[in-house]
Amino acid sequence: SELNTQSAYHTVIFGEPTEAKLVSGHKGMLGFEVLAHGKAAHSGYPWLGKSAVSAILPALSRVDQLGNIPVSEGGLPSSSKYGPTTLNIGTIRAGVATNVVPAYARADVAVRLAAGTPEEAREIIRRAVEDATRNVEADVEVDFSHHNESYGPQDLDTDVDGFDVMPVNYGTDVPNLKVRDGVKRYLYGPGSIFVAHGDNEALTVRDLKD
Repeated sequence: SELNTQSAYHTVIFGEPTEAKLVSGHKGMLGFEVLAHGKAAHSGYPWLGKSAVSAILPALSRVDQLGNIPVSEGGLPSSSKYGPTTLNIGTIRAGVATNVVPAYARADVAVRLAAGTPEEAREIIRRAVEDATRNVEADVEVDFSHHNESYGPQDLDTDVDGFDVMPVNYGTDVPNLKVRDGVKRYLYGPGSIFVAHGDNEALTVRDLKD
């Protein structure tokens, strides 16, 4: 969306739990799935099938380390401002029973980008999975099509005296709002991200008053 392109607005404040500090920016993000397609068989005769789980494991092991591998060795980039790119294998689904060689496996992964563009990250991820699965029997692929939201790191304004400043790792609505050149973008609010999405998620009245 676009905020009143021709209007006189010069500042936008995005509300997030920033511990009442001004945020200098946040990491980018993208998501993807790793899919493995094999062939079912009785587990007593595994050589008659192709295990999707055995195929997806080396791919996920490589994906899990991409933020720790130097770019020169095929890893994802880091930055002095945001630290390393991190990946989270959030869900894994596979198989139907312990006595059946699994014909299908799927994992869903979230990436928090410290540097670079989503397009560059996608190519790095594709190459890493391809390299890790050259010798597996089942087919393994990377699918970005079910994760439409993606963006690079977002640098924000902090030119207000009297506030502590910090970068954050979580995503916000900042990249979803188009503003004209020169409009200031601040990320600020009470509360802590460390209790967000948890059972004890809350704001204190004191934080709100401050």
